[in-house]
Amino acid sequence: MVTGLLWLGLGFGAIAAESSRLSGAIEFHVHTAPDVVPRLWTDLQLVQAAESAGLRAVVLKNHVFPTGDRAGIAQQTVKELEVFGGVVLNEAVGGLNPEAVRVMSRLPGGRGKVVWLPTIDAAYHRQTFGQEPGGIRVLDGDRLVPELETILYSVRDRHLVLATGHISPQEVLAVVHRARELGIEKLLITHAMAEVPGLNLEQMKTLAELGAYLELDYVNVLMGPNAVDPAHRAWRQVTLEEMARVIQEIGSEHFILSTDLGRPHDPNPIQGYQAFLQGLQNQGISEADLALMTQDNPARLLDLPKSPT
Repeated sequence: MVTGLLWLGLGFGAIAAESSRLSGAIEFHVHTAPDVVPRLWTDLQLVQAAESAGLRAVVLKNHVFPTGDRAGIAQQTVKELEVFGGVVLNEAVGGLNPEAVRVMSRLPGGRGKVVWLPTIDAAYHRQTFGQEPGGIRVLDGDRLVPELETILYSVRDRHLVLATGHISPQEVLAVVHRARELGIEKLLITHAMAEVPGLNLEQMKTLAELGAYLELDYVNVLMGPNAVDPAHRAWRQVTLEEMARVIQEIGSEHFILSTDLGRPHDPNPIQGYQAFLQGLQNQGISEADLALMTQDNPARLLDLPKSPT
């Protein structure tokens, strides 16, 4: 297994040479430093590598810090690449805090684009991984909590992307149904096949029919009891074969591909993305479907024009 330091040492020239299939692709879910856990690359290292590899855009994610402002700084260091961020509604920003959304959306340059519902502080996440009780719930009985209702209006009125985080399948379905009632169109189901949210095929089909994009992430291929990174051993592995089967069953027009990479022992996000696309192609996913899931679909969420063919 190649260590994180060796991945980093390959250099941006090698990344560019090996990553032509990433030209025009968008990385919608990647973790960088600074962070409270170790990360392989900083924001600036990521965007430089992404531009060298020909990516069109990246979205910075952090479980505890907003990233819209960081995206604005990173944007100044690249020429062609678009850099975006957002806010994850975990306890560090006050949980389901409407003001965190409003402030993020006011950043100059429009770099704050994504609102993720709770991830590591979601009650369902804690329950799934046997952590301390409590956590953030978005439902009170069968109704959304008032704070989330306010957030949904902000997301709609500010044309933001709503991503579902690590909440339960029941919560995901309730949020998406309500979001559609309110006219929210930019909906993303965070790593739909992963341990959290733990959606089954019928639930994913329902969400796709409601107009939500289903996100698949390469990091889930690297998870399981034999994962190199200890933090990933409690998660179940989602194989490339499983992902390809679901894409073929539901249709590539409903999916977005990302990596969710960033930990030091895993591949770097650029080479991970390359391996993801090659692996899915080996499972029978066409180049046209890969382009749809890595270029056209995420571009719609980010209000970017369709890439020229």
